Amino acid sequence: MQENGSVQKNCFFISPIGTANSDVRRRSDQILKHIIKPACQECGYAAIRADEIDNSGMISTQILERILNDGIVIADLTDQNPNVFYELAVRHAVRKPFIQIIAEGQSIPFDVQGIRTIEVDHQDLDSAASARESITKAIRAIDEGQPVDTPMTYTLNLQDLRSSGTAEERGMAEILDIVQNIQRQVRRPSVDRNTPDFTALRSTIEDWALEGKITTDDLVVLERRFREKRNSLWIREMVSALSNSSPPHHPGGGFSSEPPF
Repeated sequence: MQENGSVQKNCFFISPIGTANSDVRRRSDQILKHIIKPACQECGYAAIRADEIDNSGMISTQILERILNDGIVIADLTDQNPNVFYELAVRHAVRKPFIQIIAEGQSIPFDVQGIRTIEVDHQDLDSAASARESITKAIRAIDEGQPVDTPMTYTLNLQDLRSSGTAEERGMAEILDIVQNIQRQVRRPSVDRNTPDFTALRSTIEDWALEGKITTDDLVVLERRFREKRNSLWIREMVSALSNSSPPHHPGGGFSSEPPF
């Protein structure tokens, strides 16, 4: 319990730790002390790393309990440490909130490339301050109910639709498959991976599909147009058009011809 009587909220920090006095340990210590803990404390969370857990029991069990039960998990993807990715995958599987960070300039593995990841140079004060602010904002968004969206949750939801007893839900699975393919096509290194355009686009298209305003055939046309025009400005213009206009609704739920964008 905290002094004011409220229940303490916990954040588990998944990170490469390394051996004592190693560069890996020093980096992790500095990030935990100067970035993670202050950001968490500002939002009412207590952050802890695996080596800070009371080891009176099995440490591996205690780590998994924190991953499964803590309100937030922050994972440092720097150097693609296998333990970090294993523990992050466990968090993905239970569909609970998490935040990803990585050393500035490092590439993000494909499987988690579509998830917003905060870059940080721990040796640069401006970068550290910016990362701390971004983590604080992310925690507050989580506390406000921001949905958890991962490749794991998407796949599990899609599996539920595919195995559904209704033709409508199986059809929705087919539509969402095409949406996912569209998202893969527009994701490329030259486009800022933190841009909200792709998320907004996918959300809008999924909403239209659920409302019966767009069909699988319409999405195939849209997918073809993505191959012809792949630049972020055009994507932003199209998202704006999607958000500010209502497509004609014809029998069968589709457009009379190509989508009006």
